[in-house]
Amino acid sequence: MQLSRVKMGRRGNKRFQYRPRYYDEQREDLEGRIERITSEVTGKYSAEGSKRRLKTAFKNRGHQPLDPTAQQQRLVSRVRVLLIAAILGSLAYLAFYTNTLDVIFEGFKKVST
Repeated sequence: MQLSRVKMGRRGNKRFQYRPRYYDEQREDLEGRIERITSEVTGKYSAEGSKRRLKTAFKNRGHQPLDPTAQQQRLVSRVRVLLIAAILGSLAYLAFYTNTLDVIFEGFKKVST
């Protein structure tokens, strides 16, 4: 006796269907700028506009500052970091490659006695 073949729970192969969407980056940027300007003029900010502003801010991060004061603040902070690194480097050089620490400790020993 032969059992008939029954399709129990069997499915056909799933096919991958890709429908490409058209994306115009310039148009998207233009719409974002228009929405940003209208929201600044009217004072009404939408949640979608906030998401879009955050997205563009992260996208443009590191490429161009938003205003000249931000660029100046970056320059000042970089100069400050370099100055601190130079001071710490010179102190480390004095501590490890010269006898400056010995002279300082001898001065403290004389004061304390």
